[in-house]
Amino acid sequence: MAVSAAIYVIQHRTEGAAHVRLALNELLTIADRVVIVAPSQDRACVAKALVDLSAQHPLEIVTSDRDGSVLSAYRAGLAALTAQGPVTGHVILTGYHAFGPVYPDGWRNLPDDADLFAAYWHRTTMDRRLQGRAGLPDRLPYLDFAVLSPALVNDTESKVFWVNLPAFRDHWAEVEHGLLPLARFLRHGGWRTDYAVPDAALGTEDPRHFEVDKLVHLRAPCLPVSVLTLDPLVHDLNAINLRAALDGLRQIHPALYRGVIALATARLPLRSFTTIADQYEILNPHYPSRRKTWRFGPVAVFIHAFYARMMPEFWTQIQKLPLPAKLFVSTATIADKAAVEEFLDRKGWPPADRTVRVVEQNRGRDMSALFITFRDIALSDEFEIGLRLHSKRTPQLSPQVADGFRSHLFDNLLPSRKAVRQLLDRLEAEPDIGLIIPPVIHVGLGTLGHAWFSNRATVQQLCHRMGFGVPLDADTPVAPYGTMFWFRMAALRPMFEWPWDWSDYNAEPHHVDGGLAHVQERMIGYAVQARGFRVLSVMSPELAARNYARLEYKMQLFAGRLASHHVLDQMAELGRRADSANGRLDRGLRVIYGRIIGRFPAMRTVLKPMALRVSVLLNPQYRR
Repeated sequence: MAVSAAIYVIQHRTEGAAHVRLALNELLTIADRVVIVAPSQDRACVAKALVDLSAQHPLEIVTSDRDGSVLSAYRAGLAALTAQGPVTGHVILTGYHAFGPVYPDGWRNLPDDADLFAAYWHRTTMDRRLQGRAGLPDRLPYLDFAVLSPALVNDTESKVFWVNLPAFRDHWAEVEHGLLPLARFLRHGGWRTDYAVPDAALGTEDPRHFEVDKLVHLRAPCLPVSVLTLDPLVHDLNAINLRAALDGLRQIHPALYRGVIALATARLPLRSFTTIADQYEILNPHYPSRRKTWRFGPVAVFIHAFYARMMPEFWTQIQKLPLPAKLFVSTATIADKAAVEEFLDRKGWPPADRTVRVVEQNRGRDMSALFITFRDIALSDEFEIGLRLHSKRTPQLSPQVADGFRSHLFDNLLPSRKAVRQLLDRLEAEPDIGLIIPPVIHVGLGTLGHAWFSNRATVQQLCHRMGFGVPLDADTPVAPYGTMFWFRMAALRPMFEWPWDWSDYNAEPHHVDGGLAHVQERMIGYAVQARGFRVLSVMSPELAARNYARLEYKMQLFAGRLASHHVLDQMAELGRRADSANGRLDRGLRVIYGRIIGRFPAMRTVLKPMALRVSVLLNPQYRR
């Protein structure tokens, strides 16, 4: 197929995005002309970002400021093309809004026997909003990626159609007043429309979103960027399998997969992405692997043994490691240091493979012991993979709950030797995994929907200061609660490079919520995300079942007290309740309480009983 030109739309400051450059590189090798359409205010930035590409092949940049829609941008690009006379070959339409080509060189051998060739469609017969319309085509061609024949581009009536396109207020207006008239024009004019995927293979109204995994399997030329920005509830209600699409893309086109991850980590709240992409794994205790070496070499195991008597418990966990490791142990006193070293001597751990240090101060506990005491090790580039463990006691909880929390951390991160092999295999096969954490615990702790507690504002400030330009989650952050985790050194490098000081942390015994240690706990996932890495939550089968049982029970309690069974109705009802006068006052007072305690930790003993009484007054249902 001879390609005269390609029109590529760039909006929302995506000119430097990896998937944009991949697409342009492909188009520059197959099209005689490449026309970039961008908003006028971004033209200079686009030209600067693409200067290396334009040096190899002339790029034409035109502007479209009509309404910011893709169809209006195509209109401007087609006008620029035909202004110089008739085109002699096919014209490709695509842009920042599509990930492609899904298959390497997938845009080189496209069919040329249709007047409009599109990647996929919108099925009108299943769309209740379009029912009852006269002369309704069965399908509307989505133009995330499309190829126009020279006859269609040069046709006078076709030019008139594009010129007369109205302005579009939103996506639905673009469908109703752009794609629907386009489909009617093509049908009435006798123009042939064809699609990259067979109609019978897809069964939903909007397969570009709802069946994105099948599009990869069916060799669609592109995937829609918009599938990333759909609300996680839309993913849930339509059973979208984005994880399968990403896993397939990783195998087919690793560079494009990295581009998808780069955009997702830069633009999406972390919990939204980990939810829609199913970034959870249940580790197999019978994982069939006997390998003992991995490309990344020995693991650096950072242990904060504030309680040196816990070394036997640490030893149980270390024994589950199926590969060489070097131990970096921090402890509180010289006596504890001697006890740790004596224990490791008895166990036969070589002195050359261990470092035991006494922390300068016991401020910040395990967080400062990692990010300050072993900063030099993490920044040495000697290790690629690290494991963080510490003597988690949680004395503010009952012993039973505290023991369950510690087991939740150890038994999910290190369930068994075979399960750890599975985890290490994932780290080697998927270098974009930057952090592996246990999931949020749902037994004994009140993390459901409120795990920011009093830390969000400070996290936001620190993320801004540290240059983490990622959006924060609204309710509960994706974080290593309990601060034990596997990590890639490169993913957490900014956390080690930042000049934390012991005085930044609350002095003992005021290790309270809102202090830097709790803030760092909730920053770790966003630091990893800001570096372009993924966060994966892992579980043992036993703990996955235990937590799921408790979580489902609590969710049934909540949902059973609402009028409707549908989650969107339930969200609306909860929103109305939260917007009541008492609800707003209660939330505001909780924020003020958290700020006071964060700044004056010693006030907690005085203010907490008062805060509980006020909360009961505002919420009579709390009374027993």
